[in-house]
Amino acid sequence: MVKKFSTILSLVVFGVLLASCDIIEEPYMTGPDGNGQTGEVVRKVLLEEFTGHQCPNCPAGAQEAADLKAFFGDQLIIMSIHAGFFARTTAPHFLADYRSPAGNEINNYFGISYNPVGMVNRADFSGSHILTPSAWGGAISQILEQDPQAGIEISLSYETMSRQLNVAIKTTALENIEGPLYLAAFLLEDNIMSPQQTNDPQYPNGIQENYYHMHVLRADINGAWGEELSDDGASTDQVFMKNYSLVLDTGWKETFCSVVAFVYSGTNMEVIQAEEKKLY
Repeated sequence: MVKKFSTILSLVVFGVLLASCDIIEEPYMTGPDGNGQTGEVVRKVLLEEFTGHQCPNCPAGAQEAADLKAFFGDQLIIMSIHAGFFARTTAPHFLADYRSPAGNEINNYFGISYNPVGMVNRADFSGSHILTPSAWGGAISQILEQDPQAGIEISLSYETMSRQLNVAIKTTALENIEGPLYLAAFLLEDNIMSPQQTNDPQYPNGIQENYYHMHVLRADINGAWGEELSDDGASTDQVFMKNYSLVLDTGWKETFCSVVAFVYSGTNMEVIQAEEKKLY
């Protein structure tokens, strides 16, 4: 559990991060469509935030994620997974259900038992994949010091009437990569307003009615664990192409949706590279 992220602590943490890593200005990837592989590819990091609308400490965790996103910009990709006890639905306030089969499976596999916590690239830090929010910034900074091993391009086309989303993902190895490689893709939605438990004293009843949930995992695109790209790694400049389609639920607002894709090692499940593309 974490206490509310204070302004003073934010300045201290950000000062440390500024001293420990260089910030790369946009554009992060350049090419014909602004998201190509013809220019520099930079390392990007995935933060999987485990949360729930009945977790009073989770707004502080979400604020930490938002502060880090403001600091790291497009190099940080956040996926908020609502699963477990704190994501349950109960009347009268918590009727919205943000759980998903993929989110439940990921939550259970990694043994998440309390919120808010997160994984940074599913990497191991001091013997654990699971980190409290106070440790997220240092872990992200540490990974961003590494050169990227792969680049990912996401192309989207959306048919308004049928609500069908077509997804094309191109993965390019930038160096030789060992072991089996997997590609996982998910649909997220931002700006979903519904009640959230909170320990913020400005809400005496402990519920913020007009809370905005961000980066919410809505659905998997190719399964909770994705699909295998290669069972024996990749060589430099090797390219993998994958195409998918899904129909958006009528309750999801496509203007706030995005696709997150990441390549990870089948040996240790660590994320190698991640990318995000908004529908609009």
